[in-house]
Amino acid sequence: MVIPTDVNRILAQMTLAEKVSLVSGADGWQTQEVARLGIGSLKTTDGPAGARGKLSVGGSQAVFLPAPAGQAATWSRADVRAIGRVLSREAETKAAQVLLAPTVCCVRNPLGGRNFESFSEDPFLSGALALEYVAGLQEKGNVVAAAKHFVANEQEFERFTINANISEKALREIYLRPFEMIVKGPSPPGCLMTSYNSVNGLHADMNCVLIQDILRGEWKYEGLVMSDWGGTNSTVESLIAGCDLEMPGPSDRRGEKLLKMIESDENGALAVALAQSSGRVLSLLERMGLLGLSESAAKASRTAEEKSSTAATDLQTVCDVVANGTVLLKNSWNVLPLLPHQISGKTITFIGPNARIGAAGGGGSASMNPQYQSHPMDAFKKRTAQCGVDVQVEYSIGAYSHKWLPLVTRDRWTVATNTGPDSVLRLEFFDAPDCGGSLVETQYRTESLMDLFDTAPLALQGTSRVYSFRMTSTVTPGTTGRHAFGITSIGNSRLFVDQTLLVDNYHWKEPGESFYSFGSSEARQSMDMVAGQTYHVVLESSSKDYMDVSSQNNAGETIENPFGTQPSVRLGFLEQPSGSLISDALELANRSDFTVLVVGLNEEWESEGFDRQTMELPGSQIELITALLSGMTQPSNLIIVNQSGSPVEMAWCDEAGTIIQAWYGGQEAGHALADVLLGLKPPSGRLPMTWPRRYPDLPFATDPESWPGVSGQVYYKEGVEVGYRWYLRQHVQPQWWFGYGLSYTTFLVSNLHMTMTQGGLILHVTVNNEGTFAGQEVIQVYCWPAELPERRELVSFQKTSLLQPGCEQVIELDVQFRDMAHWDCGHWLLEKGTYVLGICDHAGGLAIVRQDVSIPSSLKWDP
Repeated sequence: MVIPTDVNRILAQMTLAEKVSLVSGADGWQTQEVARLGIGSLKTTDGPAGARGKLSVGGSQAVFLPAPAGQAATWSRADVRAIGRVLSREAETKAAQVLLAPTVCCVRNPLGGRNFESFSEDPFLSGALALEYVAGLQEKGNVVAAAKHFVANEQEFERFTINANISEKALREIYLRPFEMIVKGPSPPGCLMTSYNSVNGLHADMNCVLIQDILRGEWKYEGLVMSDWGGTNSTVESLIAGCDLEMPGPSDRRGEKLLKMIESDENGALAVALAQSSGRVLSLLERMGLLGLSESAAKASRTAEEKSSTAATDLQTVCDVVANGTVLLKNSWNVLPLLPHQISGKTITFIGPNARIGAAGGGGSASMNPQYQSHPMDAFKKRTAQCGVDVQVEYSIGAYSHKWLPLVTRDRWTVATNTGPDSVLRLEFFDAPDCGGSLVETQYRTESLMDLFDTAPLALQGTSRVYSFRMTSTVTPGTTGRHAFGITSIGNSRLFVDQTLLVDNYHWKEPGESFYSFGSSEARQSMDMVAGQTYHVVLESSSKDYMDVSSQNNAGETIENPFGTQPSVRLGFLEQPSGSLISDALELANRSDFTVLVVGLNEEWESEGFDRQTMELPGSQIELITALLSGMTQPSNLIIVNQSGSPVEMAWCDEAGTIIQAWYGGQEAGHALADVLLGLKPPSGRLPMTWPRRYPDLPFATDPESWPGVSGQVYYKEGVEVGYRWYLRQHVQPQWWFGYGLSYTTFLVSNLHMTMTQGGLILHVTVNNEGTFAGQEVIQVYCWPAELPERRELVSFQKTSLLQPGCEQVIELDVQFRDMAHWDCGHWLLEKGTYVLGICDHAGGLAIVRQDVSIPSSLKWDP
């Protein structure tokens, strides 16, 4: 590593304690400044779907971007680079220099909790798009990416401790490959974040094979390596391995522990490792303009002001990307698009749990406080009005899909406050259990997800502080009935209504999936309530013994995770429904000309912290779908829209005529969906992951050792047969193949020409729009040995521009021989022989056009 002269000069002036302070965070999101030397504080911010600032819940507003799975569904390098540019400007408004994104892990199993946060099951598509994301983000030089999670974080089950056993071939070809592509690309990410899990016996943050040998040795990466939050598993080993920065702070593993170990280290190896890591921290600070500050400016770098402003052009970019990633799965009767002039005077009914309040994104580090939210039904009304079309829009929920009771709403809940009309809860914090001791601070909240990881009073934050809080509010139900309250919590909690204890969750024992799976299962109770009557609600919560929310590392040491220490609580409330939801929805559908059914998942089902337990749609959504398909007088006029970040089972698929996969579209989700439904924008997305028919079709369903793991070990038994590779080689037919997607128009692909280059091939192909609607086609190039068609793999892709009917475009595709190679005994090898380059509609399709390529002698590349 070559350290810049200025950095060396500053290092020479630093005390040992100051160097130690640089290699661990100062708080939840920032590094420690050294004011006397003009060293500022580096600020990080989540995450993959937007730059949300310094608070995980309830912080500054920010643009809510489509989930990365939806970004990848565009199959557009230009679209993903544009998202990176938007993120660059957003991070600047949050005074942050490091964006904790992109997530470059591959989708291994459709139940993975963070699949929505990744790009694809395919390493080439993941790497190619991540490269554009990083390049767009780092283009201005004001922010750098922290690509994550290095490596093999494909599940959330036991994510802090699980050991992923992966063959060298699978590790190289699938899981390391996208990281290699971005590190060796023209704009390497400024940071890499290690995963929580172990890989082949060692935690990623202290894995010398991954960090020292591969990342720094083979790939020559010179950027900063940081741990995931709470993912530093040792004091010495992680530093020696080259994990430069422990996050978050205050330090758990380093700090005084590291200082004492270095002072007592006789051979000086730790001091050398410290100099290297602190040097990399300083190098990044210099790159971000945070060296050479005045003492006051260095101190002020910890408190830089956050803002929320997004240009109209950026919002249009986001909306376009969401529409471009929308995948038309079926359009059997050509019901879509609902052209404005054809639906004038018609009745359009929106049904489903995601119809009025759509799913914007998944949970965890990808959650956001959006500037606004567009929802399917309201956005459709807005767009038709803008088109001057008179339509009647009706609504019925039809089914519930919540895992926990819905968060409280501002139309029913309120609290007396001088801070504004939006507050629904008041929180009073005390420095002792059971709301005793002194009152430390009073806060007002706008939602009932009270995550205190970084929003508890500063005086109470820390892994060993014991404190409590009291929440007060009032609720005025809109209906009379037996209404339900529910609480999940990390700490001890109990709920009183009109001074009567209703829900007791004080000494809970049954764990649940809330708060990254550190919280309890939901404790629910119902009570009779009268419409219009106001009820006073008090919730009390105290810190729980940290041993109940701790885990162990490979050495058997107890680790207190920062996500499980604050007594956070989630409060839910649901009024008793009246009537039959499904029959009401069916009756309304039969009185309508078209029905748009919006179903799917949301942040309660797909999130950091837990994996899905089933591929089925939750709640009574399946019953609702089958009732509409079988009971509607004109089922052909039913348009089914699914919002999710990964596949769901669709046993009803054959009976449905029109299906759209809309992903999680962030704050523009509703607008983009309306544009696609109305034909204002064509759907041009393609699936970035294979869609199984049923989860039992997959080998994971009957082999717990391969998913989710047994006794702290998970075995990647499928090797390189991930996603479509497995389906091809096992001759299993999925519901939809990787790369599948329809258009409102039809394309002709012809005139394939090939030119040899020094490192590969250049293909040219002509794409003609033969249909009656404008559209974009995705050209996918797969390679396979001539005698083994089931060994096909994606090696190139390109998306056309928007082609009007009758127009054509010549597409150029670059195929590198290195991307056709496979890992073999310590190097990359492309064996001699004949290979087919085929342009296919999807991974399982026949070649539309093809070209044989002869490799006269084997080619090898060093790693």
